[in-house]
Amino acid sequence: MKLTGGIMDSGQYLVLLLMLGAGALFIVLGRMAARGRLKPNMFVGIRTDRTLASEEEWYLVHARAARPWTVAGVLLVVLNAAVFATEAFGRLGQLAWGFSIAADVFVLLIAATMPLWGESEGSHQGGPEQERLERNALAALLGFLTFVLAVGAVFGYMLGSGSIGPNGAVGVRVPETLASPEAWYRVNRPAGWAFLVSSLAGALACVWGAFALPRSRRPGRVLAVSLAVVLLSFAALVVYTALLLSALGGA
Repeated sequence: MKLTGGIMDSGQYLVLLLMLGAGALFIVLGRMAARGRLKPNMFVGIRTDRTLASEEEWYLVHARAARPWTVAGVLLVVLNAAVFATEAFGRLGQLAWGFSIAADVFVLLIAATMPLWGESEGSHQGGPEQERLERNALAALLGFLTFVLAVGAVFGYMLGSGSIGPNGAVGVRVPETLASPEAWYRVNRPAGWAFLVSSLAGALACVWGAFALPRSRRPGRVLAVSLAVVLLSFAALVVYTALLLSALGGA
């Protein structure tokens, strides 16, 4: 397979390699945790006051972490390998790279937080007050993500309405769209409306999660559902944008 003039720089390639390595590490740690071979230590694993308080708590939490870690590792490897593939074919490199980084963040966040939650209230070793603080902290994180997505919705509206022309910062900025104003608007106007819809869908999911998480008996699942909706919304956006670029190239 021959590279055809990719548009990602060396720094972006390095990030992809690091994420591939992180994915492989998550898979290894997940399998070790599932077999009870990840012993208490000060270097790897979920090292909190809760897990370091006793070996029993350590193994309990890491047994719960095994499946999310393994799934997260597989997702990281697949996502970043897919970006390498799109770059190798010389298509959609920058857009796929941006989506991959966002997806990596969501996957890592889910993998890091889900194992810390029990299936019901009252199982938290730090007590109800500590559990409440952790729930509120994650709800605040979802609130911040809601704000970011709301800003994204504004930019989506501006792109969709044609208010943002060719530039070096915002929009679908690939050689095909930067070739002419006509090509730019042909792709970025429909992509902008799609970006608006994706951002609003993600924002609504995060608002729901921010309100549901402090009261839910299964907060880990609430967090995972909220982030999964965001991820799937933007995955659909990337696929739709790819179709727009393909139509542009065939015109």
